[in-house]
Amino acid sequence: MKKCETSAQRTAVQLWQQYSRTKSVSVRNELIRRYSYLVRCIAQRLVGHYQYFNYLDDIVSEGLIALMDAVQKFDLSKNVKFETYASIRIRGAMIDFIRKQDCFPRRLKKMARDIGEADEELYRRLGREPTDRELAEQLHMDLPGYEKALAETSSLNILSFEEIVYEKGMEDLKLRGADDSITGPEQAMADKELRDVLAAEIGRLDEKERTVISLYYKEQLKIKDISGILGISDSRVSQIHSSALRKLRRSLEGYLKQ
Repeated sequence: MKKCETSAQRTAVQLWQQYSRTKSVSVRNELIRRYSYLVRCIAQRLVGHYQYFNYLDDIVSEGLIALMDAVQKFDLSKNVKFETYASIRIRGAMIDFIRKQDCFPRRLKKMARDIGEADEELYRRLGREPTDRELAEQLHMDLPGYEKALAETSSLNILSFEEIVYEKGMEDLKLRGADDSITGPEQAMADKELRDVLAAEIGRLDEKERTVISLYYKEQLKIKDISGILGISDSRVSQIHSSALRKLRRSLEGYLKQ
């Protein structure tokens, strides 16, 4: 007599094949359980980014909703890893939720807006990236005051950059089918093109900026860990990070407008 196959014994491929055929709620729920680790990992990483937002349970709930949506819309026939597809949707949903909470102090939002406007004005006038000293003068600040402002607005700069990469960037570059699922080779090409643009722009950063970006995003280290490695203060790491993200954000926005 053939033993009954339990859900624990079935591979992910078998579950996807069964769900594709039946759209069974129980199979869908099993897939959600299998991939729920993505939600927790992304949530913990994001909460660590934003010092003014510490509601882990809230963004986990948003992530689970996005995961369920990703399971329901994923097309097994496309040559795309589900983990990649789901991670983009989960992270985008969490970032959107954080943005809507409006958890950053008004003073910081104004400070970040003033820095951004000064940066854009100087960039148009000079035809190049302005230096920190030039930005400080434009803002009628001394250099230490400007550097402190950069450090304080670091979380806002991270959120602004990630909104572009995970929301606007992916949505603009994504080629969708009628079922709202991403396509295979075309999506891979779009993702590669975006990665290539970011890699090229990171290569144009100065050495300290490249190092901080690499340690923060590639090695996934926290600001405090990076400061220990580089032998500089947490606030100095935040300043370097903010400066780098400002440059990358401008380049990415220009690329997406083409």
